[in-house]
Amino acid sequence: MFQTSHIELARLEHHHGGDEWHDMHEVTSNHDAAESDPERSWSRGRIFRCSTCADEIRVTLPDEERR
Repeated sequence: MFQTSHIELARLEHHHGGDEWHDMHEVTSNHDAAESDPERSWSRGRIFRCSTCADEIRVTLPDEERR
């Protein structure tokens, strides 16, 4: 789920077949005080895990050099 100031922008869901979908929740860890700002970690990607099966995905921003 992507949020800005408590406003939900999008929801990530994992498909389990048929009509079964489960929410994916962010599990990106913060290692020190400098990384507690979520915007700093977005450039390295954000990790999301399915709430049911523990499958994970990483969401990253496009590489500026590739444009």
